[in-house]
Amino acid sequence: MSTQQDDHPLPPLVTDELDVLSRARQLLRRTTPGDGMASILELDSDSAQREQARRLLVGGVEELTGLRLGELQALTAVAEGADHYRTVARVTGQADAAAEATVAGLVRQGLLGQHHHPNEPNADAKPTLVHLTPKGEAVLVQSEAIRIRLLDTVAQTLGDPELELMRVAADALNLGAHRELPRQIGGTPAAS
Repeated sequence: MSTQQDDHPLPPLVTDELDVLSRARQLLRRTTPGDGMASILELDSDSAQREQARRLLVGGVEELTGLRLGELQALTAVAEGADHYRTVARVTGQADAAAEATVAGLVRQGLLGQHHHPNEPNADAKPTLVHLTPKGEAVLVQSEAIRIRLLDTVAQTLGDPELELMRVAADALNLGAHRELPRQIGGTPAAS
């Protein structure tokens, strides 16, 4: 296979993906729905309900804290030991550039502080490591309390099947419990 410009072949990874898609289409054309279609449709419905419950929880936490889910996840990542935007990116699943922008925004809001690596010889260099500030810690505690209150409020109105869907949605939200501030590189908590 090649691109629309015949002189530039597609990279092998793209070619492999196109081959997989082509084979999947051919397989779908040759098959008929099985006897368990009702179960499959029920699974799909459950999945949609879980996603709706997750969106409600995330939306509530975002609205009440004034922070996006990615920002809350970045704060949680730093609270759990991430001290550089690239580490935040790996933990939260963001692209490096997105995590860098998120971390910079959290620094501007005063939720994260910046500090130098202990071995940085140039004191005038821009600090590259981050730590949670007291304000950031308070926001994390607040977001966890809001999440728990939202879950409690919703749980009081649900039956067992719906409550199970909420459990799955809460797991998907995955803000994590607030933990003690991590020790930074060098063995001491970072100053705010």
